Amino acid sequence: MCRGALATWQRNATQSALHQEVVVSEQILAFDYTEAGSGPAILFLPGSFGTGAGWKAVLGHLGDGYRTVTTSLLGYGSTPDTRPDGNATMAQQVDLIDRIIDRIGTSPHVVGHSYGGLSALVHALTGQRRPRSLLLVEANPLGLLRSAGDLAHYAMFEAMTRPYFADYARGDAEAPRHVIDFYGGLGTFDSMPPKVRSYVVATAAVNVRDWSSGTPFEPSRETLQSIAIPTTVVRGADGHPAMRRIAELLHDAIPAARLVTIDGGSHFLPSSHAAEIAAVIRQHVDGVPTT
Repeated sequence: MCRGALATWQRNATQSALHQEVVVSEQILAFDYTEAGSGPAILFLPGSFGTGAGWKAVLGHLGDGYRTVTTSLLGYGSTPDTRPDGNATMAQQVDLIDRIIDRIGTSPHVVGHSYGGLSALVHALTGQRRPRSLLLVEANPLGLLRSAGDLAHYAMFEAMTRPYFADYARGDAEAPRHVIDFYGGLGTFDSMPPKVRSYVVATAAVNVRDWSSGTPFEPSRETLQSIAIPTTVVRGADGHPAMRRIAELLHDAIPAARLVTIDGGSHFLPSSHAAEIAAVIRQHVDGVPTT
């Protein structure tokens, strides 16, 4: 794992994008919204502890010819968290994505990293606004391991989340180290600059809601086979074994899905391998027939 690239990703996570406001049930729901360029629309969904700024390096390599939209998911950046403690669901995240697509005004190609990839996947299955295609970068629907009967890899997640939740519940400010080190390797949390580490600590409650909302999602193979849009699944060759297995299961179940493995990459591919991810996005989007 490239420590410098991870630090850049997390530093970008502390930046905020522009605001877009819509009326929801007589309340104002604000969400981060930054748009640039023209061409096929691409919506970028960041992972936990991140904002739309986390895609900055990828966008720098993507080139012209695309209408890019970045945002932040619930609780990150300037997007408020509408999920109550103890009752966080993916439905609330799906609703946010629907509203962002309404703002875009057309069906975008949706690119999601980590929890953003999980959110994109659930939205493709249950959302009201159909995406043009999916590109899932190190997506983490860990419940897929349970539904596939791969309890050994699922137990790897449990071995991390169990002490994470316990440490968080007892007020340990450094509880997020369990998550960061799980994905980035032992010592990654300690290697972060103090300002970046403070942001991760400050959004721990949001991340706990991410886990509590995403973990119950256990799609069957038949459910994933209903995805009828072009899909590319991306994983890091040096990523966590459980994450590599999830990518395999997604590729095997989603019809005509393409699996791309980034050599030398781990979990934080949008920062550590921005040029390679941009190339995959170009190939994916340019290969989808226009309608």
